[in-house]
Amino acid sequence: MTSKLSTVQRILAGSPLRHQTGGCLFVLVLVPLLGVAMLGHLTLWITSLDALGIAFVAATLGLVATLPAIALLWYLDRRERETIWMVISALLYGAVVSTGVSALLNGIGFGFISVGLDIVAGVDAQSLAELLAAALIAPPVEEAAKGLALIGLFWLLRAEFDNVRDGIVYGGLIGLGFNIAEYALYVMQGYLISGTAPFAEQLATRFVFLGINGHTLWTAIFGASLGYARQATSRIGRVLGPSAGYVVAVGSHALNNSVGIFLLALILTLAGFDFAQETVIIPPLALWLAAAIMNGLVQFFAYVMLAIALIHSARWERSIIRAQLANEVGGAVTPEEYALLRSDTLFSSHRLQRITDRRAAAIVNAQNELAFRKWHVARDGGQIETDVLVHAWRTDIKRLRTSV
Repeated sequence: MTSKLSTVQRILAGSPLRHQTGGCLFVLVLVPLLGVAMLGHLTLWITSLDALGIAFVAATLGLVATLPAIALLWYLDRRERETIWMVISALLYGAVVSTGVSALLNGIGFGFISVGLDIVAGVDAQSLAELLAAALIAPPVEEAAKGLALIGLFWLLRAEFDNVRDGIVYGGLIGLGFNIAEYALYVMQGYLISGTAPFAEQLATRFVFLGINGHTLWTAIFGASLGYARQATSRIGRVLGPSAGYVVAVGSHALNNSVGIFLLALILTLAGFDFAQETVIIPPLALWLAAAIMNGLVQFFAYVMLAIALIHSARWERSIIRAQLANEVGGAVTPEEYALLRSDTLFSSHRLQRITDRRAAAIVNAQNELAFRKWHVARDGGQIETDVLVHAWRTDIKRLRTSV
């Protein structure tokens, strides 16, 4: 049996991409998706060179502002690190593909609403159409555009999508990528309208809690629901889990784009800002405080759902690791290491002693990967002792321990 597997071989273990039918279907979906995304971006970025320069600066600033959220997701993924290429790919998909697809479909939806209002009301109802499109069209479109990547990971890279925690991490990264691109777009549009780039104002509203809000929150919730489907042992759980997650994500997004907008304006009005004036200058700090209050109220249920998912995933991971590594003691796990891993808490992980930090982290990561792989193989009715990934992780642990 092969024990030395490359990173790509491990990622594609059990994937439909290893078969001709799965590969062809993947291409048939990906090519039109990229085409739609390209058309969407053409509608967004055809403008002056100076405006594109502003957008580039904004995207760079947005990426820097996103680093704390990325660090948090990296910490949450501590028991089973994803490869850096998976992290970058998730960010890029959110920033490039999902935004392009959303732009085109949102534009079509806005067009239909605008024409319908003109026919019914007989007047130019563009402002009303924009509000309705933001509340009714954008949430399901954008959550679906971002969610396609999560569904693709769930289906195509099942060896890398183990549980609720993986769904939260992947979903959060995709949402962060979307947020970076959207931040750059709105800064550029503000510059085109007023001649001044609203870097601080947009930063205050789109990175309210260091990026753990908005698209990051909503896509993480849908990712968690897919992760629940991966863990679920019943058919009902596998079907209803993702459906419920998508509904919660869309509903939270719609609340933000409707009630949230009015609540934000109300809070600022109560703070003394008069929107009846032609121009209203709101200090970024005041805008951030109002946005923080609004998010805390409107997105309270979404944050509670995410917190519950995180606690559930931490308990599940600890139980699976303890159960699946119990019969590895004396082999892939020493008695001392098993005693250490039993001391893990919901928000901390054990560290091996007398080994360099990098080597210790690699051993612990391989042991956790081994535990999750054994659980999935057993749940799917496979043979653990003949599974190539189980054998590969055991070999990795032995090689890492020997090279200390």
